[in-house]
Amino acid sequence: MSGSHHFHSHSKTIKPHSQSGVDPSLHAHKKGDARHSHTKQVSNQNLILIALVLTLGFSGVEGAAAYFANSLALISDAGHMVTDAAALGLALLAQIIARRPPSPKHSFGFGRAEALAAFVNSIAMLALVLWIVIEAISRFANPHKVDGLTVTVVAAIGLLMNVVVAWVLSRDTKSVNTRAALVHVMGDLLGSVAALIAGVVIQLTGWMPIDAILSILVSLLILKSTISILHESYHFLMEGVPLHIDYLAVGRDLKAVPGVLAVHDLHVWEMTPSFPALIGHIEISVMQEWPSIMAKINAMLLDKHGIDHVTLQPEEVGQDEHDHEHDDHGLNAQEKPTTFLHQGDTFYVQCSSGESEHRMAYHVWGDPTNPKVLLCVHGLTRRGSDFKTLAQAMCKDYYVVCPDIVGRGESDRLSNPMLYAVPQYVADIAQLIKKLGVSQVDWLGTSMGGLIGMVYAAMPNCPIQKMLINDVGPRIEPEALKRLGSYVGQPFVFANRADALERLNKICASFGEHTPQEWEIYNGPMLIQKDEQWIMHYDPNISVPFASVNPIMAKAGEMAMWHAFKQIRIPMLIVRGGDSDLLSAATVAEMCKINPYARSIEIPHVGHAPAFVKPEQIALAKEFFS
Repeated sequence: MSGSHHFHSHSKTIKPHSQSGVDPSLHAHKKGDARHSHTKQVSNQNLILIALVLTLGFSGVEGAAAYFANSLALISDAGHMVTDAAALGLALLAQIIARRPPSPKHSFGFGRAEALAAFVNSIAMLALVLWIVIEAISRFANPHKVDGLTVTVVAAIGLLMNVVVAWVLSRDTKSVNTRAALVHVMGDLLGSVAALIAGVVIQLTGWMPIDAILSILVSLLILKSTISILHESYHFLMEGVPLHIDYLAVGRDLKAVPGVLAVHDLHVWEMTPSFPALIGHIEISVMQEWPSIMAKINAMLLDKHGIDHVTLQPEEVGQDEHDHEHDDHGLNAQEKPTTFLHQGDTFYVQCSSGESEHRMAYHVWGDPTNPKVLLCVHGLTRRGSDFKTLAQAMCKDYYVVCPDIVGRGESDRLSNPMLYAVPQYVADIAQLIKKLGVSQVDWLGTSMGGLIGMVYAAMPNCPIQKMLINDVGPRIEPEALKRLGSYVGQPFVFANRADALERLNKICASFGEHTPQEWEIYNGPMLIQKDEQWIMHYDPNISVPFASVNPIMAKAGEMAMWHAFKQIRIPMLIVRGGDSDLLSAATVAEMCKINPYARSIEIPHVGHAPAFVKPEQIALAKEFFS
């Protein structure tokens, strides 16, 4: 079976990679990430397109009128409008480029094209202002005779048109690119006013220098706005701190967050206009507190400074980010601190069951200071050792925690067998997570472990962030219940271990084809020796609640599970064995239909349930949790 599995996705929520080879998940935003909306960009684009059509159209009319009136003022204004049309076209092109999605070479997208266009527009406007001033000064020495009436009429029409264009563009004042275009249009508007006044004065008095004087006045007004836009776009392109954000105040507020000891390497900038981002290093005393500290930081930065794209690296006190340089200064490698890694070590957590208490055992792999915790929860008659192979593969990225649910493995037995039920299991898991001191976990649950996860994930303030549900759903097929009832809690006593293991392997045959070595790793820990007899590791009384369920109770339980599943709002991967008798393909399809957060994968030639000891199954878990 190894190397021959094919994985089939049945989810409508998974989209294939684009033709450019970009993995869309790399650019996807999750909870807490910045949400970049393109709706406003489309609106900006339409506004600029309207302004472009109006400006370019009237510049042709004004140019023709200037030719027949022999008016340099109108020719200048028409040239000004052509320049503005070019600026608006550049702004429109920038809007189109900015809407392009991220690519392998531009992971932030092309939002900076907008600021680049504003910067170029401002430079062009400075050149235009300089030309107007030089031309106006030359006219003092050589006044030009113009047709005042034509200038007046055309300038009045131009003024009306520019008012309309300015009003269209003023509907968006947040975009630096649109505001740069608006400066050009305001220059047109003021130019039309100046031309109108010049036409009236020339008509009434014949005094030609009025044209040059008004041109210089308009240029000075335009210059002020142009410098403002130029400064803002330059500041953005140089990745300066957003003008509305106080960098020092951000640093002070970060240090004031409970649990933060120090802040360094702090940088604040804008990835695209109006979308500030922050990166930095945060020193804390206990690494396990990081998830809760990060949640507080995210809330503070969004509420006080409007920053919602945050990347922070936690560091424990005393940790030197330049440790790799120490050898160059004569330090012995043995002096460097090392992290203790667990390899299946067993610990216990004290839990409550009614008026009594019990201990739940859990086995751990990896770095206990790693804030990324993967909780692996086993099936009805199994134990935490099921996940040994998976945990060894995942412990570089996760602190993997595999509990023995009460009544199994090394956990205590309950005096009241009716407490062997999901509510008790959820309460015990919550106590375990509390002891671990983390606020977020990922979850892999096989069969009963998947049911526990679904109930827990539907509860308010649940710490589960991602969940892999291994071959179980709200509806359990009747044939599977009969099969489980044929061996759960039934006599299982053998004089020698080999016979016991052979029998257990037959019971678990639906898990898939495995080598003798794999069966030993997977099923060996299920057997314990007592009074020179080999028996199962679990309390036979776990079958009492299972056997007491009647059809009415089963239907009520199924309805409750469907209700719980609908409430879950985290990414879920439903793994189904292609030959599973417990989870039907129809149930999987319904799960994916009623909950958009779920997707599914089917593993052919495996029944209930995939054991996650095969490399291809482990790779599947790694991909989902990465």
